[in-house]
Amino acid sequence: MAKKKSKKIKAVEKEYGWYKKKVEEMESERSYDRSWTGKELLVKFKKTKLFLKTTLEKMRQTLS
Repeated sequence: MAKKKSKKIKAVEKEYGWYKKKVEEMESERSYDRSWTGKELLVKFKKTKLFLKTTLEKMRQTLS
């Protein structure tokens, strides 16, 4: 029987997926948009994505 995911884990996974997709889009846009504001936003999104990834891993370990 598969373990049920909690609603919090599902919410974090959804948010992480959104940031992952957005970071990929922004990295592809960096080839023609080399502005400082674009880089600043990209770095901010990458840090948020990393934070969500580590939070998700901790939540999964706690659940196991």
